This record gives sequence, C-alpha cells and structure tokens, in this order.
Amino acid sequence: MKNVLRFFSTAVIIIAMAGCGTTADTSEPGKVNTGSGNENSGIVEGSVVPSLTEESTDGAHQFVFQLRNDKETDVKLSMNSSQFFDYQFIDSSNTIVYKDSENKMYTQMLQEKILKPGEVLEMKFDATEGLAKLPAGEYTLEVWSTANEAEDWKASTKVTWDGSEDAASTGGKLKVVESSVTYVGRQDVNSIEVKNEKNEPEAMRLSETAKPFFDELEEGVKLKVFYVIMDGQKVIQNAEKQ
Repeated sequence: MKNVLRFFSTAVIIIAMAGCGTTADTSEPGKVNTGSGNENSGIVEGSVVPSLTEESTDGAHQFVFQLRNDKETDVKLSMNSSQFFDYQFIDSSNTIVYKDSENKMYTQMLQEKILKPGEVLEMKFDATEGLAKLPAGEYTLEVWSTANEAEDWKASTKVTWDGSEDAASTGGKLKVVESSVTYVGRQDVNSIEVKNEKNEPEAMRLSETAKPFFDELEEGVKLKVFYVIMDGQKVIQNAEKQ
C-alpha cells in the first residue's frame, strides 16, 4: 500500500495523515495521501532522498518534487513559513535567471511535519509561470526543500522551453503590476471576480501560489493585488489585505 503525502505549491499547506491506505484521490489539487511502498529510484539507505519528475500536460510544465525518508527513524521537517520548497531556473551560462521565491510573500507561520520511515512528502507545482518570464531555450530546473533540517535536499532536471509571446515582447520578463481591488468572489478554482478602482467588475486568474490566499477570504474585502499579464489575462502572483 502506498505511503505518500501529497500537496501542491501553495501559500497555506493542508496536511492530513492516515496510518494506512489512501485518504484522497491524488488527481485532485490540494489532496493528501498516505500509504507505503512508494517506488523511488536512487534511494540511499539511511538518508532522506529527493527526486524530481515532470508531469507536463496541455502545454503546462508541471513537476513533482519528493522527499522520501529512507531512514529507520522519524525525520522532522520544520518551516518558518508556508513555503515548503523553492525552485529556480539556470541558463546555459550557469546563471540563475529565475527564482520562484523572489518578490513573493508567504504566510509567516511555524510548521512541523514528521516524515515517518518509508514515507514520502510529495509537492506538485506548475513552473509555467516562471518559464513564461524567460526567452526560449534549455534550462536546468533546481528544486530544494526549505526545511530548517534540510541537508542539501535538492533535485534537478533539464527543461526545454519554446518561449511565449508575452515573454518575447518584454525581453523575457513579465512586468509585475500593483492594483487596488475589492474582492467579489471565486468564479472557479483558477479565477476570481473583483471590482477595480473604477468599481467595474473584472475577472482575474490566480497563480498556484496565490490560490490559498483566497480559499477562505470573505467577500467585500479590499485588496492590493500584484499581477502579470499572460496570454492577455491578468494573473495574480500574490495579494494582501488593505
């Protein structure tokens, strides 16, 4: 039976543990699973083993970063915020051209997670936003744990990016715009409705890191949002209450 704890790149992490069996359908975002016997290549006995795989669909560059506890004892993971991991893209000249945590805000909160022997912490994220800021080319994607106990728990893979019209028109970078809005409500899991400064209704998309902020947000709250324009749509990167 599988012993996998699964969550997505979010500002607030929801963790639900079960002793054995499957607690949720892992195909749904934000779900959490536990079980035993998860296959993980390159395991070294007596260590925490990181791995990175790509699950790209419909043009999106989705990845799964895993930490497997191959020790005979529990491993404690403690974080000072809701950020469980970070990632960056490195170009062919070995220059870091994008780091996900830059210019982003995370909920400040002390969190602890106990990874039992054989258990896997699985973190799924979409790196398309980061790539959209870059010109076409081949990059190295590096992902690592931000836990205080992390001992170079890092994995990497090569990514080929065909580029986007938005990135090409701005020299490979997307401009972050700040705006004041009033929150109206969720349209769906990926979009919200707001009223802009002219009191006009407007739809805005949510990045993966921004989604948790709106999960339990009450209607009518005035916000300051930070967004980029991708494919002609405003995509919120983060937000804060005014």
